[in-house]
Amino acid sequence: MVIDMFNLHFKQIMKQTAGIALTMFSFFALLTADVHAADSRGITIEKTAQTQTAKFNKGVYRALIIGNNEYKDQQGKWEPLSTAITDAREVARLLEEQYGFTDITLLENATRRDVLFALEELANKSLKNDNVLIYYAGHGFLDDETNKGFWVPVDANGSDHTTFLRNSTIRDEVSSIASRVQHTLLISDSCFSGSLLRTASRGISESDYTEKYFEKVSNKKSVQIMAAGGFEFVDDDYRESGHSPFTYFLINELKTNNSPMFTVSQLSGNVERAVANNVEQVPESGVLQGAGDELGEFIFIKVDVAVEGVDPDRVKVEVNVVPSDKIKTDSTVKKVKQPVNKQKVVPIPTL
Repeated sequence: MVIDMFNLHFKQIMKQTAGIALTMFSFFALLTADVHAADSRGITIEKTAQTQTAKFNKGVYRALIIGNNEYKDQQGKWEPLSTAITDAREVARLLEEQYGFTDITLLENATRRDVLFALEELANKSLKNDNVLIYYAGHGFLDDETNKGFWVPVDANGSDHTTFLRNSTIRDEVSSIASRVQHTLLISDSCFSGSLLRTASRGISESDYTEKYFEKVSNKKSVQIMAAGGFEFVDDDYRESGHSPFTYFLINELKTNNSPMFTVSQLSGNVERAVANNVEQVPESGVLQGAGDELGEFIFIKVDVAVEGVDPDRVKVEVNVVPSDKIKTDSTVKKVKQPVNKQKVVPIPTL
């Protein structure tokens, strides 16, 4: 009996000793791990503090570009144009080569069905953070009695409005796209294109275009419009340049811009002043009413930027820093294919 009591007591002591040993071992193990973890966290925190970069929207840049020259109206109301396709091709080329648009569809001499199909396809493939640009160059029409505006496709028939594309239809299609993406820009180079927009100004001076501003407007939704004219006729060929006045100065601004980030407000302001200074035409810009604009900005990101005397490591957007004499300024148009026909497509804005 005494031996049993002794054995029981001995086993209890051994269990307590083992527990204490295990606890001490665990403590020292945790302490060692904590030291290493502390070292690792220290380095990580230090690195994070040194690499604060702005959080910009990084969606895909997509474009649908439409140019209509060859009108087939047997009644003779809609004469062929000479520069719309040239305008569309050059805009598409610039967007692809200088601004990194990776999904571009170029429609030439589009029928009413072609335009509607392309808009629907664009809406179906666009994603939440994308930046979508739609450009139209061709005839436009305003009904004086109803004050309704239209795009005129190449298969339009005289004064038959049912063969046109009403502004309300365009507005619905663009609103559908805008509801799915972060930034939408509609550029219309046609007569009476200003009937699509509601005038709105971001009210920003050049000194306000800071990194914080770009970050802020990049993360706010935008649905913006640039129009060649308000309720007026617009010219087809500017000084035999092969471009309309509006698209001539639009192309010029996109070509000569050397800022890594270029907002629609900056672009439209420059284009409006240049056009008004040279022809009897006043372009307009604003927002698409009721489409969800939140005072954000569509931002063009320049792929190649000449930065004289600046360390490339200080550039805070992803661009290729190249010598200024290597910026492409040629006007050669690269052939693009339409996704619908399994060809390659290029984007550009206009409305």
